[in-house]
Amino acid sequence: MEINLIQHYLLTIKAQIKRQIQAMIEDGRLVEGTPLLSAREMGLFLNINRNTVATAYKELENEGFLNIIKGSGTYAGSPPEKQGYAPLKNIFNRAFDSARQAGFSIDHIVDAFTTALLENALTCQDIKKVILVDCNYEVLETLDKKIQDHCPIESHLTLIQDIQALPGKFKKRAQSHDLILCGMNHLAELNAAVPDLCVQTIGFLIRTDFHIMNQILQLPAGTSVGYCCISQKSAKAFFSSTLFSSGTRLNRIHAGIEDKKTILNMLASCDIIFATNYVHDILVETFPGSEKIHKVDLSIDPQNLEYIYSVLSKETSRHGQLS
Repeated sequence: MEINLIQHYLLTIKAQIKRQIQAMIEDGRLVEGTPLLSAREMGLFLNINRNTVATAYKELENEGFLNIIKGSGTYAGSPPEKQGYAPLKNIFNRAFDSARQAGFSIDHIVDAFTTALLENALTCQDIKKVILVDCNYEVLETLDKKIQDHCPIESHLTLIQDIQALPGKFKKRAQSHDLILCGMNHLAELNAAVPDLCVQTIGFLIRTDFHIMNQILQLPAGTSVGYCCISQKSAKAFFSSTLFSSGTRLNRIHAGIEDKKTILNMLASCDIIFATNYVHDILVETFPGSEKIHKVDLSIDPQNLEYIYSVLSKETSRHGQLS
């Protein structure tokens, strides 16, 4: 088994090791059960850190290409089924040979192949265009990251207040998208701002912190309570729900983290203050020593996320709508 490494290449050393071993297993040069050099021996042979080899081996084991038997060694595994690997490799080899014969350098060929592969992959990939709507970017960025980790999308983050200010502009933009994900607290506002929106819309739910919720429900009537989030609007959206508000029993103040005047009033007049995880640390750092401030952890409901993933996995129709 021969492995060759190229320094300062577009693939890392670990990736080069993985790709070459994987290719040798897929095309039969390494049959199942063939022993490989240990990570230490391979590291010495290639003049690299053995930990790099060990990590590559471990990842290949997780992908089914290697079997690592403690106390025995590392062996070629049975490769996962891949349709037409040999013909595909021949196609690339012919293209590479043609480029060399045409006088292109190795660097030029690699750069052109890499760019062409990326462009074609993006063209063929069924990436959904999704608009995420809420009252603050922190929530939208959290949701966007969770979705991107699971199923890449072309996302556009939009504040509900911007939609309310320019509903016509938003409606025009939405027509070119497959799906709108809107915070449950803002669905009514979205429908009021753009009542004839012809794009599938799904609400996403912020999972409540039940420990804090019960603490609020047990507060005596007339207790002065402060609620703080990124903006006053988001503070009201999170804490004015039936679950959090305890009806009208409490004297409530809502504040955004930038509204220092209201926050100072809150600290002076409120018996207890609840701050979302988006602003809690900032609030505590800005006003140290206050025991009134309690952290409220908010997260996207996991069952809601699973539903969103299932919708995004559906095919897109010719008209751009999820079917």
